[in-house]
Amino acid sequence: MTSTSGLPSAKTLRLASARRRLRAFIDQIAELGTSDFAHLDGKDALTFIKGYSLELREVLERLTPEASEASVNEACAQTSLMVSRYTDILGFILRSTNVRNAFEMHFPLKRLVETAVSPDARLIMSSEWKFVPFTYPMTLDWLPGFALVGGPAPESDNVLIVPLAGHEIGHSAWRSKQLKDQLMADLVAAIAQTLDDMPAETSLVSNELGVDGVALAKLRDAVLRSAIKQLEEIFCDLFGLFIFGRSFLYAYEYFLAPGWGMRSAYYPSSLDRVRYLIEAAEKLGIAPEADLFEAWGDSIPLKFADGAVIRLADAAVAKIYPALRAITFNILADHGITPPTADATDRVLASLRQHVPDGEGATLPEIVTAGWLLLRERGGLSLDQDIAEYKILNELMLKSVEVSEFKLRVEAHA
Repeated sequence: MTSTSGLPSAKTLRLASARRRLRAFIDQIAELGTSDFAHLDGKDALTFIKGYSLELREVLERLTPEASEASVNEACAQTSLMVSRYTDILGFILRSTNVRNAFEMHFPLKRLVETAVSPDARLIMSSEWKFVPFTYPMTLDWLPGFALVGGPAPESDNVLIVPLAGHEIGHSAWRSKQLKDQLMADLVAAIAQTLDDMPAETSLVSNELGVDGVALAKLRDAVLRSAIKQLEEIFCDLFGLFIFGRSFLYAYEYFLAPGWGMRSAYYPSSLDRVRYLIEAAEKLGIAPEADLFEAWGDSIPLKFADGAVIRLADAAVAKIYPALRAITFNILADHGITPPTADATDRVLASLRQHVPDGEGATLPEIVTAGWLLLRERGGLSLDQDIAEYKILNELMLKSVEVSEFKLRVEAHA
């Protein structure tokens, strides 16, 4: 079909552009497939993405010059959405092959995902140019069974930050266990009670939204959105704490100290997160150092009205927190997951002090906890003269993980 100028129509050229973009995307997948993958989950993810891309290519190729404008536009929009969303994922998968990554962490963390989330779950770990670890939970349309966990590139080989992966994996567990639905009825009731208990905040936000009945409904929705997101973040903190014990507290403090900063409505305040962690740690028999979070500062909402919504959400979250903590611990315990034991941690610590890896097969959380304890014993190992010892500590933890993995495989085939 041509335009009045005799050239191909805009619709025809638009369709050609979509086909070229998709071809380039598929070619990139093929090129990435030639990379060296230390673990097959990344390569499997490429196979899934390529399969869906080929299906979309068939849709584009079936469109004839006589196809309607609406049909072409829909196919082009699907192509743009897919390419824009999954280009980031291709980059993530490529960076997962970087030799600076601590590949030794893959198998113990994948077992955690399989145990706590789903037996069919896949795990891809990568180094990313972001300040703190983050995740693509298992909600990607084309990778529904994959958890993608990214750590900051400068720390890609640092075993001590592995506990924070527990928080990120927690996001996948939150979804797979459908905890939002499980908590919703109690949360709605808690919000209703909170609105009655805090009339000043309720009035402030309602006046900003308007004075009609719609304002109260909007207020409830705003508080609910904030509260449910906060509960997810708290769940993930508790998830990581239960699995990694005190090493989660140390890794958390390492990245986020000393608190402060501007606060999003979708996260608990800096002080509330720490308070919930300390309360949960005490329930687990963990007694963190009294001064660990002593100087922690609170985060501040961006706007005054936001602050009122957040205060209402915080109060509702506090009502739900005890039940959330029990649910989190029960989920992990029911899946046979236990926190690090003191005996094993002490044994690993004794080995690390002697500059030898643990040879008895400790768990990853026990190894990392021992590593943190030694680091703190040695004053943080941050000076120039400490660099060699710090690197040795990291290598000893990696070797301890390798020994543990070897023993597990031998026992599995005994």
